[in-house]
Amino acid sequence: MEHHEGAVPLPQPLKQKIKDGIVAVSLANLCFIKVGFDLLSDDDRYFSKLPATSPMLLALVVNLFGLALLAWLVMQMLRRFPNRWLHLTVHLMFLFLLLLPLDFVRLKFSDITDYQLAVFMKQPATMVCGLALLALFAWKHRLIAKIAAEMVAVLSPLAVFMLVKITLVCLNVVQLKQCDSQVVLPPPVPVRAGQPRVVWIIFDELDYRMVFAQRPAGLQFPEFDRLEQQSLSAAGAYAPNDTTIMSMPALILGKRISDVSDADVCDLSITLADTGATTSWASQPSVFSRARDLGVNTALVGWYIPYDRMLPGALNFCVWYPFPLFEPARADTFEANMRQQVLSLGETLWLRQLFVNIHRDSLQASLSVVTNSTYGLILLHLPAPHRPGVYLPKKNQLTIWIMSKVQGYLNNLALADHEFGELRHAMETSGEWDKTWIILSADHSWRESKLYDGRRDYRVPYLVKPPGTNEPLAYPQQFNTILTHDLILAILRGEVANQQAVAHWLDIHATQSATVIGGGSGGRRD
Repeated sequence: MEHHEGAVPLPQPLKQKIKDGIVAVSLANLCFIKVGFDLLSDDDRYFSKLPATSPMLLALVVNLFGLALLAWLVMQMLRRFPNRWLHLTVHLMFLFLLLLPLDFVRLKFSDITDYQLAVFMKQPATMVCGLALLALFAWKHRLIAKIAAEMVAVLSPLAVFMLVKITLVCLNVVQLKQCDSQVVLPPPVPVRAGQPRVVWIIFDELDYRMVFAQRPAGLQFPEFDRLEQQSLSAAGAYAPNDTTIMSMPALILGKRISDVSDADVCDLSITLADTGATTSWASQPSVFSRARDLGVNTALVGWYIPYDRMLPGALNFCVWYPFPLFEPARADTFEANMRQQVLSLGETLWLRQLFVNIHRDSLQASLSVVTNSTYGLILLHLPAPHRPGVYLPKKNQLTIWIMSKVQGYLNNLALADHEFGELRHAMETSGEWDKTWIILSADHSWRESKLYDGRRDYRVPYLVKPPGTNEPLAYPQQFNTILTHDLILAILRGEVANQQAVAHWLDIHATQSATVIGGGSGGRRD
């Protein structure tokens, strides 16, 4: 090779070390690509709880260069020690790390779910092909690893792009699209003597047919059955919509919604079905703001939706948990961010761990508010039995291991029943159970029930238990649960005092609520 006059070529060992460094940095960037995408992308920012901050971004830089340094040192070790088994082991680890960016592509840009992937991997043909590929890799692992390393080096500009954008964001040259305003909740007011108290529980995707009408053989829901024996129970209740992002606003506002948009990261744009007008959720009066006008303290524990931003001034207490796919590795401190970013390399299993954490944390938060007599209107929007399946009923344990969609849903039904039992026990122990109205329902039914038996039923459970001792009362008429908004206000005003009054109230208002399921949601299914 010819060199320009006066140019001093780099020694070959130094050239190789630089090339190794490029591969190492690119590999580390690919491993942390999900974290980088979450922190630097503007997609789905409405659903984020914590804004991306400089400490989060700096934690990513430290993790990225830490992994790159480790990879670089391993490469130098391989060049010094030619042992075949050492090289094979490291090359297998390298191949495993390359699965991380591939899984990110699957999650972000395809409709292939972890359930489908697990089923595919269990196919005999897949296993045979996998063993054949593994044998080929063991035979030609040096060549395959070399080719893969060259491909990783080609993708090194992605690392440059990420590091440059992190720098620009930290220097405030580039502004991320995110909502970083802190919501200040008003303090509670003194509780008025004799004020009715309502606990409204929404289990996400709880299905009437699976729980009551056609319960699968072998399943038992003792807590739901016990509540049914003390409640008005509707057999024809329909949720406002088949997606959470449209159903929950409709339930809370008491208005039918035909479409939503999350283009505004701090608010949700909603289109009202009855008028066709488009407005913002946060600007609309809600069941909580109207309850506050009555002098009632309000509390909400939920997930998926940023409820504190959507109900400004209407809640005295609010805790909500972001959907893990939209916020996989964010925390409040630099150290916690580093730890969660490293744990997020677990990909699917880490996302399941986040779901497990939501189940645990939301239940604990719910237990604290339902036993607190300060709050007169409480909404619990709890994730069970929404997928993924994370519960083992026979062991009464939460798990991160993958199970089929059908088995996961059925197991999560048992989890919802168990969680309701925990809530009831805590309220009975604190003396609040017999003083409280309980309204239990769902935001939509099981959307994937056709996987179970080819059928789809849009009905959701709807149980209303007044304070004190009650007998079971079946309510057969069809209605849309959007009327819960008005029913709660009627209870808080003292206009409805017992089961018979609830049935009479429903007779009057049920015909005014549509039972049509539909509407747009911008393609969002949750």
